[in-house]
Amino acid sequence: MTVLAVMVAGGGIGLGVFFAIRAMFPRPVPLQRALADLERPRRSLAQSESGSVVGIADRLGQLAVQIFEATGLVDLGGLRKRLRALGKPVEAHAYEKMLGGLAGLLLPLGFAAVLAVGAVSLSPGWVAVLAVGFGVGGFVWPDLGLSERIERRRRDFRHSLSAYLDLVTIILAGGGGLETALQTSADLGDGWAFSEIRAALRKARLTNRTPWDVFDDLGQELGVDELRELAAAAHLAGDQGARIRASLAAKADSMRASQTAAIEAQAEAATEKMLLPVVTLVVGMILFIGFGVVQAISTPGTVP
Repeated sequence: MTVLAVMVAGGGIGLGVFFAIRAMFPRPVPLQRALADLERPRRSLAQSESGSVVGIADRLGQLAVQIFEATGLVDLGGLRKRLRALGKPVEAHAYEKMLGGLAGLLLPLGFAAVLAVGAVSLSPGWVAVLAVGFGVGGFVWPDLGLSERIERRRRDFRHSLSAYLDLVTIILAGGGGLETALQTSADLGDGWAFSEIRAALRKARLTNRTPWDVFDDLGQELGVDELRELAAAAHLAGDQGARIRASLAAKADSMRASQTAAIEAQAEAATEKMLLPVVTLVVGMILFIGFGVVQAISTPGTVP
């Protein structure tokens, strides 16, 4: 056990030296990240004083982001792009990862301390191994299921986008203008997807850009290819209202068809998953009945 403790201690010291060297020579901050930090709204002094717990969590999250940037332990660029679909700041996710890692690291140490109070000693090597293992597990715990939540969020956006396109085509068919149809349809909907669309339209007005350019940027940020395809189709349609209405209607129909196919595929996958427990139950019943029959035949005097 002494050799194991020495190996764990040596590995921890080496890892600490590696992170210290990486922190001494941090990677340069990308220009896009610096501009995003400048555009991010800051919390006022009154908000910080009214929510001290939230302020502490924000500061710890910013500290975790700085540590991850200095050490290169996490790809913050890719993580920030993925979390954009969830509307979750990268500081909050970094705070959860750091908190989970510390909790996993301290859990075996606290358990060993409690046992030591009761005169029960554990090997320091095993305690160190468990601490490192639980620490790594707590660090990666917030990432588990993240891709599934992001894909579910994007799927919800696609559903809302198809409904939004239906509203736009209805207003255009009634004689409304394109800008009026886009804004009115966005105002009629609820949910985070319609909020993102309204924010994109507001950004288009303030920056004097076309809605399709802003929709293309939004589709790239959220990872929704259908929104980028919509912007490309609208660019090809030009300024003619009839062609735009036809392209929007065609895009809405194709999105509904793809969503229907995806729902049917999910239903078939769920049905296939149910086959395993049913087959296991049937096999268990057959074995149970067969065991009783074999037992009755093999035992003398049980069968008349």
